[in-house]
Amino acid sequence: WRLPDGRQALPAEFLAVTEESGLIMDLGNWILRKAIKAASDWHHGEWPDARIAINVSPRQLMDRRFADLVLELLAEYRLPARCIELELTESVLQTGPATIESLRHLRSHDIAIALDDFGTGYSSLASLESLPLSRIKLDRSLIAGIDRNPRSAAIAASLIGLCKGLGLEVTAEGVERPEQFAALANHRSIHLQGYLICRPVAADGVLSAKRL
Repeated sequence: WRLPDGRQALPAEFLAVTEESGLIMDLGNWILRKAIKAASDWHHGEWPDARIAINVSPRQLMDRRFADLVLELLAEYRLPARCIELELTESVLQTGPATIESLRHLRSHDIAIALDDFGTGYSSLASLESLPLSRIKLDRSLIAGIDRNPRSAAIAASLIGLCKGLGLEVTAEGVERPEQFAALANHRSIHLQGYLICRPVAADGVLSAKRL
């Protein structure tokens, strides 16, 4: 969020306020539309295999119209469902069975569902059973010491093996050092995310960054 003085406020500075005030609904739906439009521009342009992950608030998922909105936007921008992935956190389990049904409805249309920040706070294996997931994203706190701490490496390896057995894709977050990359290199089936791979870029710079 670019402030009047030119400074860019990070999401951590204002997302809690938008959640408490209810503004997260308008903000989240605006982000959803912008993200799907960007993915559509890439898909119908130079990057047919483009795929974009979109963070979703529990409040959005509690709206019974949310699933329909996602499907309507995909149709409006002529974007295949495989080109987006919705990211949520385990707090969605506290929103009730209607939310789970909404997620199952989206999965039935081949929309990928990722569980973000897994391995932090009170992460529960029950969420892997209850939620209709396609991907697990291992929190950066698990990856931070993977090259230095044998326990971190063992926990990460166990979770990767568990997810493989469940047929879930895995992304390791927070890969910032070559040593972390090397420690994860033996797990050929996972995806990596972090500053070592690429720093955040504006939408109009994504294609240039992809070519690097």
